[in-house]
Amino acid sequence: MSEQILALDVGTSALKAVLFEPARGIFAMSEAGYGLQKEQHRQDPSLWWEAVVDAVARLPKGHISAIVLSGTMENLIPVDHTGNSLFPAILYSDPCGSTFLEQMAGELNDAAKIIGNSPEPLMTVFKWGWFSANHPSEAGKTACILPGAKDFIACRLTGRFVTDPVTATTTGLMDIRTRQWARALTDLAGLQEEMLPAIEPASAKIGSLTTEAARALSLTAGIPIINGCGDAGATTLGSFCDEEGDVSLYLGTSGWVARVASEQSLDSDRPVYRLAHPSITKIIEVLPILSAGAATAWLRNLLGKTLEESEILLVEADRNPPNLVFLPYLAGERSPFSDLAVRASFVGLDTAHGAAELAYSVLEGVSFAIRRNLLALDPIGQGQVTLVGGGATSRVWPQLIADILERPISVLSDPASATSLGACRIAAHALGWQVSEGLSSWIIQPRAERFERLRRLGGIFDEGTVFARSIAHRLRG
Repeated sequence: MSEQILALDVGTSALKAVLFEPARGIFAMSEAGYGLQKEQHRQDPSLWWEAVVDAVARLPKGHISAIVLSGTMENLIPVDHTGNSLFPAILYSDPCGSTFLEQMAGELNDAAKIIGNSPEPLMTVFKWGWFSANHPSEAGKTACILPGAKDFIACRLTGRFVTDPVTATTTGLMDIRTRQWARALTDLAGLQEEMLPAIEPASAKIGSLTTEAARALSLTAGIPIINGCGDAGATTLGSFCDEEGDVSLYLGTSGWVARVASEQSLDSDRPVYRLAHPSITKIIEVLPILSAGAATAWLRNLLGKTLEESEILLVEADRNPPNLVFLPYLAGERSPFSDLAVRASFVGLDTAHGAAELAYSVLEGVSFAIRRNLLALDPIGQGQVTLVGGGATSRVWPQLIADILERPISVLSDPASATSLGACRIAAHALGWQVSEGLSSWIIQPRAERFERLRRLGGIFDEGTVFARSIAHRLRG
């Protein structure tokens, strides 16, 4: 029986479990959702573990040589000494740390040089400020704060509190050059280092599958657990963006453009969010957007359409695109500007627009936001752009992105599995396996006849964004 890697990816809306073999790549997968959540920006971490159990049970049985992890970052997951969560996970999108960033601003003058990024309210450290002030009882019982969804699962699998450098970057507490917790910043936040998980390389074996976890998963105890990394790092590797200058474009619930850069890029002043790369000699420059697939899912739910029904509408609208612009700021925006107060809107809506036009406009609006980020990340436009994530499986969206970017894009043959594939590449390297270093893809060329309309609507998108931001504070009431 062939040796296999089991990869567990803790996404925003679902847990994906995949099986990987050196000769076949990813050959089996299953997915389990978390159900409806009671609060926006919050999730019960125990539901992640239930999803792991559910998804793994539906995979074919085989000889698993290692388990590797990936998942969302910049969360706050307070746990007790046994690893049980004390409070719903405060997700990456939650702006609750804004007040504490403002209070600490005068003491953070050198923080950007240490962490590689300007301090921002979504970082884990500022969420901790909100949590400790508003929930002192739970904060007092907290043994460790975990920043990655994968870190919670790692604790369930091994009993250890551990994270990786990619995820730790998003806390606002890690020295990005040394890849260790920065004492000056932990002291400033009033955090003892023992309340933070150990930072270990993505390829590190962080423990073995415990008897209790093995029983829950119907697996053999003692299977090595490979750390893996946060989703942006795993997706970059799963896009085969390995060389400096390579660009990955991810379309999931949220989205981002990511570019591989050298560690020397830390010395330059660029309008990007930096992450430690799984390789110690590289950096990932990222510009995230908060609502990508989330915007399309919102409209589908609003219209009562299935994914396939929406695709039919999009194909229809693509024949005669509407003069309608959507600003995709359903949860504020992260980049190329940070404004958690700005909100979404349609510009140019009239009675002639129906479901097809609305659905098409939402895709274009997210694509305009991506274009702005890509221009900031790769202004010369020389990097190869690889499109991955669930949004890349659409029959229409990849073409719209190529049209709006006015450049060819590469789409992997299995774009929805890029994050899991990146985690598998990490584990395969850790195990010393020889695996294929490529994946089939196809190139989508932009349609030049669409440029004039899209440039006009792109200008409206930019002006509409400025206006939406100018009135956002008045909507708060």
